[in-house]
Amino acid sequence: MTSTLQDALNNGARLLQAGKVTDAQKLADDLVQQFPENTPVRLFAADAANLTGDVSAAIACLDAVPASASEYPIVILKKARLHFADGQRAEALRLAREAAEVIGREPGLMHTLAGILRDCQQADSAREWLEKALHIAPGDPDILYDLAMVEYHLNLPEESEAHIASLLEQEPFHAPALHLRSALRTQSHEQNHVDDLRRRIAEGPAHPRFIAGANYALAKELEDLERYDDAMEALDTGARAYRGTVDYDSDAELSGQEGIRSVFSGETLGALSPGYGKEQPVFIVGMPRSGTTLVERMLSGHSQLVSIGEFTEFPRLYSIQLQEQFSRDTSRTPSDASLDIDFAELGRAYCQAARELAGEAPGFVDKLPYNFLYCGYILAALPNARLIHLRRHPLDTCYAVYKTLFFGAYSFSYDLDELADYYISYHRHMAHWRAVLPGRILDVSYEALVHEPEAQLRRIIDWCGLPWEASVLDFHRQEGPSMTASAMQVRRPVYTDSIGSWRRAEARFAPLKARFEAADIL
Repeated sequence: MTSTLQDALNNGARLLQAGKVTDAQKLADDLVQQFPENTPVRLFAADAANLTGDVSAAIACLDAVPASASEYPIVILKKARLHFADGQRAEALRLAREAAEVIGREPGLMHTLAGILRDCQQADSAREWLEKALHIAPGDPDILYDLAMVEYHLNLPEESEAHIASLLEQEPFHAPALHLRSALRTQSHEQNHVDDLRRRIAEGPAHPRFIAGANYALAKELEDLERYDDAMEALDTGARAYRGTVDYDSDAELSGQEGIRSVFSGETLGALSPGYGKEQPVFIVGMPRSGTTLVERMLSGHSQLVSIGEFTEFPRLYSIQLQEQFSRDTSRTPSDASLDIDFAELGRAYCQAARELAGEAPGFVDKLPYNFLYCGYILAALPNARLIHLRRHPLDTCYAVYKTLFFGAYSFSYDLDELADYYISYHRHMAHWRAVLPGRILDVSYEALVHEPEAQLRRIIDWCGLPWEASVLDFHRQEGPSMTASAMQVRRPVYTDSIGSWRRAEARFAPLKARFEAADIL
């Protein structure tokens, strides 16, 4: 490679790192014109196209890599990652397995492979590759953390804690590791990390992500020790720090929800284009931390159902079609444009992607809580879908949400006023769906579910049109991974000790209580 070309690629990397995507894309186009057979140029062009949001163009860049380089592990892994982003999980997994055959002994590539396998819900295989990478690069902090996280999701807390300890010996202020360590078990007065966390917070960097992670960890341990006032103080500190790192526009979010409600009336569903009726997927929706994971694990115990986890494909495909419709006539609002979506194609494309995870199972469960936004669109695209909505006490829900560090998701959850605004809008949204979609959504009370699990599960199983199987009651004995914030809780039998948990912060939550009472939510 000439020094001039290398300089251009280095400049391109700097442009991408600085977020100057348009400039990077222009440079990539120029370089592809000059060096169409050059593999590093194709890799750079793929990265640039991906960051513009054109995943198909990024894949095409890699498909054009010369045959002599097409078997390079880095090329195969990039293609796998892009196919995953494009909803083609089966192809991503096939490419990941292809890369595994030629990957050699490069720990960085092994680490990348493990990440793809994890995202494709192959947690056991991901762990194997992380262990191989760690053997070659002992002490690598990124590998150690990802290995500990996979072990957490696989219900291997002792192994996870050992790897976290190794990581913290090298990087004592690794906030995600501190956060994960606290989540691995219920802390006791005899065994906890409270003093250790306070020392690290005092000595650590004034970086908001560190302050957030360490204080969320401290809050969790203090709550375990029933030191609720101290826990809330740490939680407020962590939430303020994390909110400062999040680009969240509450007005835009809530106006988008209002826009959906304004166009989707009781007559709308029948006037939309016909949907795709060849599948009967089960959707579990609701606020995060409302019991959605519990119901998912229960249903996964049924012989005719398999869970595809928090599957983001419906919102992704909906957004693609919405953008296509809106771009045809920008004088309309996006909400108006949403009614012109090709719902049969949306349903078909969704089911095709879901089947890559569900395989030949008779039915599958999609447990993405924020699909509550799209209930009407789901039923338009998939008229035989079964929607299950989890309802939990509003203040218990908000308390559970507020004390969870979601690492990039649910940006409304780090400020109590914004959380209250979001919850009120969510409550209105679900009331709207019930009004315009009568008899199409099964409401399940979390409190009723944990007090009388069999009775509620019989309702749910009947709603899904399935025969009763007592195995759904043994959800806590399932050995499969749980990839959500509730990973440890769902390993326990049904418990009721989180009911009324908001009273641990009753004074702090008094303003939310007043707002919910004023909104007729309580």
